[in-house]
Amino acid sequence: MKIKVKISTNGNMKYYNCAKDTIKEIELEDYIKCVVASEVGNTAIEACKAQAIASRSFAVSRGVLEGKVISDDASKA
Repeated sequence: MKIKVKISTNGNMKYYNCAKDTIKEIELEDYIKCVVASEVGNTAIEACKAQAIASRSFAVSRGVLEGKVISDDASKA
């Protein structure tokens, strides 16, 4: 399932080769993988699992399943 993400952080603008505030459609699972890596990095597997659940729950609570856009910038959450 693809979700809409507003790209606004420097690392993601470089990765996606796009301008600030571009809206990209990415796979939900790819989004979750990136959030987990960004938030907890290389740590205990149970911490990664917990972060994945929290990240998915956050995205769903923001309406991504209904097509709403989520930001890649945690300060804009």
